[in-house]
Order: sequence, then C-alpha cells, then structure tokens
Amino acid sequence: MTHRLLPVLLVLACSVAAMSVHSAEPTTIKYGMEPTSFGELQLPDSKAGPFPVAVLIHGGCWRSDRGSTASFRAMANALVADGIATWNIEFRRVGHDGGGWPGTFLDLGKAVDLLPKLSREHPLDLSRIVLVGHSSGGHFAAWLATRKRLPKTSAIRGEPTVDFRGVVLADAFIDPLVIDSRGVDGSLYCDDPVLERLVGGRPEARAQQLREISPIAWLPWSLRQDYVVSSRRYPVTPPRPLADGRTTMAMPDYPALARAAGDAVSVDIVEDADHGDFTKAETEAFAAVRRAVLRQLAK
Repeated sequence: MTHRLLPVLLVLACSVAAMSVHSAEPTTIKYGMEPTSFGELQLPDSKAGPFPVAVLIHGGCWRSDRGSTASFRAMANALVADGIATWNIEFRRVGHDGGGWPGTFLDLGKAVDLLPKLSREHPLDLSRIVLVGHSSGGHFAAWLATRKRLPKTSAIRGEPTVDFRGVVLADAFIDPLVIDSRGVDGSLYCDDPVLERLVGGRPEARAQQLREISPIAWLPWSLRQDYVVSSRRYPVTPPRPLADGRTTMAMPDYPALARAAGDAVSVDIVEDADHGDFTKAETEAFAAVRRAVLRQLAK
C-alpha cells in the first residue's frame, strides 16, 4: 500500500462527508478524428508521480443522446484528490455516425491504447490502471477487460497495448441481452431497440458478434473485479423485476459465474441506491465506487 493512498482509505472509512474533491480543469485530448474521439485527462496537483490511472467510462443506455463525460467528472475530481490520474473517455454510441458495431468498440480500444503515448508526456503509472464503468459504461469496462481474449480476426479487437489491474463495475448489467429486454410495463430497457446496432444486425443472426461483445462469455478475465451495485439490481436470484422494473429478464448471476471461473470478485450492495447516485458526490453509492478504486490501487 502506498503512503499516498493509506490516509485516504482511513478518511473514507470514517466519513463520506469528509471526502475532499479536486477542482482543476481536465485537459481534453483527442485519440481519433471523430467529434466524440476524445478523453479528459486529469492529474493530481502533487508532483510526486507517476500516478496510477482510473479509466472512467460513463453510462447512457448505450445511446448517443444519453450520458457524456460530464457524468463522471465528480468522480474524476474525487479520485484526482486521492492521488489518482483519471482518463475520462468519450466514444461513439448507437445513434452517432459510425456508432455501434464496430465503431463504438474500436473507439473504446483506441481510447485506452493512447495511454502509453500519454505516459511519455505525463507522469502515468501504466502498471496500475483500473477500468471504472457506470451503467452501460460498466458493460463497456467489462468488455475492455476481456478485449485481449477476443480472436485476433475480430473486427472490434484491434491491437491492445495495455494491461489492467482490475475493473470496477458500478450498477451495471454486463449481459448485452438485457439491452433489448422489456420491463414490467412492456417497454424496452433503453426505450428503443439498441442491441441490433451493437452487433451489426439481428442478434440471432450474429451469434459470433454477440459473443464478442458479451464479457460473461469470456470468463475468467484473470483480473480483480469489484461489483458495486444497488439492491434494486442485485441479487438477481431468484428472478424478479430489476432496475425499478425496467427489466423482467432472468439475469445471469455474474459474480457467481466469475467466481466459479476462478476470478476474484468483491460485491458491495448499496441498499436502495438510485441508479444516478453512483456518479453523484456525497452519496453512499459514489463513496462505495471510490473505495473500490482505492482498494484496487492500494495493493
């Protein structure tokens, strides 16, 4: 455990209200030619470095009209105050020109593959990188964690250049089949069909593409996992309406499957937390995500 992180862990254990935040503006850096091909890099004020890195992947139901890097700026501020650099990434989603298959996944890969170049210009410790994803961003974080396991012939794999210490999944379902499942009122989970765009066609006719975007299909991931989730989403067994009734799908028990495959998974269930709380400062859900990142980077 580093001398910088130990005091922070003690503060977090004592009081959520005592948590400090960092207010410096992030630096926007392009990783591609698309308007959405950028990330926001934020570094601690300390000159100590090199700093561990949290890659932040926002949610938004996989859709272009929901979510942005602004969703995770409060978390970026908090983690930077903890001595952690943050790379808060934007990317094409369903609804963006070229979003879905394969553009969304190629963007995610390019964003993290830029880190070695950034480390030559900024004090980043590439041996300590943690993926942090909220909601649909949790699915994408899990996908990045499994990307190296995809066939080299995959249209979305690219050439991965970095390894990750772990992944923190915040109030996320990581089985893509949930995307077009229906809730108690019959409405689609994301209000409109999304999965077909993510796999490049009808899912039943794109079995290989569906497998390639399905992190559960690639267990074990062989890296540490923290699943921070509302009691409204987990546990999933016995089957029940989840996420405030937005889905009635019988969900696979991801932590149980991961452990059975040999992965180390910690589960932190935040009782009755609202889905948005995981990115809102001064909530218990937010603090739980922050603690998970610190745990992963402290050992």
